[in-house]
Amino acid sequence: MVGGFLIQKLGMEKYVKPELLKFKSRKQVEQEHGGVTLPLKELLKYFWDDGMNITKTIFPYVVLGVSIGALIHGFVPASLVEKYLSMKTWWTIPLATLLGAPLYANSVSVIPVMEALVQKGVPLGTALAFMTAIVTVSIPESMILKKVMKRQLLAAFFGITLIGIMIMGYLFNIIL
Repeated sequence: MVGGFLIQKLGMEKYVKPELLKFKSRKQVEQEHGGVTLPLKELLKYFWDDGMNITKTIFPYVVLGVSIGALIHGFVPASLVEKYLSMKTWWTIPLATLLGAPLYANSVSVIPVMEALVQKGVPLGTALAFMTAIVTVSIPESMILKKVMKRQLLAAFFGITLIGIMIMGYLFNIIL
């Protein structure tokens, strides 16, 4: 919430790509069809087609991003991650955040990884920072967002998100 509020206060909504803000209401669609009231079935088809066009535009970026994330995932040894993240120093949370950022997984599939890290001695806040970075600031995520955001908003989003992840990690490590 704080990040969204900050982005709004900075006036960054102007950096959303304008073509994605052109969603049409029922009235606008009907006006395009000569002001005739369209049956629900035709409206749903129109909105479905519009959604599919957006999906077709974004899909190649999703595939490319997941592929890059999979390559990185295959080349980063798990023992290296465990070794450095189990250290209880100030820099492990930024390291966990940066190590997690290029990887890709959904929130459910990363929970067992986090559990294994905690069982091997990684502090909970550090494991949470690693997990949250994987889910929120991965390469596939950035490629998808790049399609809908201009660089200024993308940089603000990732900067605010990374700072928030690190604050959360430090707080959990302090409290627990």
